[in-house]
Amino acid sequence: MKLDSSEKMDLIPETFYITYYAQKHSKIITRKGLKFKPNTDTQGKYFVSKDEKPCFIYWDCNAEPNENGNQWRQATGLITVKGVE
Repeated sequence: MKLDSSEKMDLIPETFYITYYAQKHSKIITRKGLKFKPNTDTQGKYFVSKDEKPCFIYWDCNAEPNENGNQWRQATGLITVKGVE
C-alpha cells in the first residue's frame, strides 16, 4: 500500500515493513516498523510537510535507540507499507 493520506493510517497494520528513499543513506531502504511505540498507546502519525512531501513517523524496530531511548523515525516522499505476515 502506498501511504499517501492520513485516512490510510487506519489501514496500516501494527507491524509492517516500510520502504522509502532515505536521504541519510542515499538509497532506498526497507525497515521493520511498528504503528505504536512498544508497550504504549502512542501512535505514529502521517502528515504533509510545508514543502508538500508526505511524511510518516513510525517506530523503527531495526534502529539503535537514541540518547532518549527512542526509535521513532520519519519516512518522507514515496512511502510503501506492507504488513508482516
